[in-house]
Amino acid sequence: MKERVISKNRVVLVNTLAILTAAAIAIILHAIMPASVDLLEFDSVFVKLIGFPLVAVSYFVMLFLHCAIVMRYFGKHLSLPKLEMGFRFGLVFALIYLLGMQEVVVEASPFGEWGLAFVIYQLFMGLGDAVPVMLLCLTIAHFTLENTNTYKPNQFLGVTEKIKIVSLIAIIFLIQRAIGYETGFVISNTEVYPLPSYLWTALFGIVLGVSYVVLYPMYAKEHNKLLLSLKLVVLTIGVNWIIFNSFIGLIFSGAMPQMLLRSGIDTGMFFLSSIVISKYIIKPRIFSRYPRNRIFEVNFKR
Repeated sequence: MKERVISKNRVVLVNTLAILTAAAIAIILHAIMPASVDLLEFDSVFVKLIGFPLVAVSYFVMLFLHCAIVMRYFGKHLSLPKLEMGFRFGLVFALIYLLGMQEVVVEASPFGEWGLAFVIYQLFMGLGDAVPVMLLCLTIAHFTLENTNTYKPNQFLGVTEKIKIVSLIAIIFLIQRAIGYETGFVISNTEVYPLPSYLWTALFGIVLGVSYVVLYPMYAKEHNKLLLSLKLVVLTIGVNWIIFNSFIGLIFSGAMPQMLLRSGIDTGMFFLSSIVISKYIIKPRIFSRYPRNRIFEVNFKR
């Protein structure tokens, strides 16, 4: 019992230090960005109440706390080498931040127009989030997860499955965002910058598809396909995407409803896509209940 308490305390300590360190690194990296930001433009009630620095700190802690919770809650039940799990989680979050920062919303940047300066600035801003989250996930995996070194062949998707999954998710994301853009339901810069806006939409849809493929092996043993989609798409990727988008709402007055709406719709359509994928694209798999009988695991073909 005592050993369990010590182990639990270690997990709490490592996670706390990792989250605070990742948040500190993110803040430092953002602070040294080449373009200046006029803090007077940040007019949300949160900024007025507690100040921009505390809002930024709270945001990063919340974002990385979610990453840590996902790593711990789902990671301890998985059967891949711990550093591989850390890398897979870190890669997905990093890709989302890197490309998420490139969304063509000029009003939320220090620039008056979209162009190379915007892209480079947003790239560095994305790296300011991506580098800390990768370090965070690897640290939590190394110090708090069990190293099972166990691979199960049926955890992994085939090449054809991967191509179909990425294509379907990317197409559905592009269609639902296009409808939002054209109807005005989702505020965008498509009228001024249609090509960059739609190019970003297509690329981010691909990133979501790749994220699903990268994380799937760690959730594959979930027999209930609805729960698999809920855990992988909504609780892991979707919630993180919603928190990531909420930063604009935390610093600009009146922006939060739109940020929650667009990221919420993204997550909902992603979830529906994953249900279709589970039903029609991924071949049924069955896993042995007995760890030592892995030789008997089979992959049924339709």
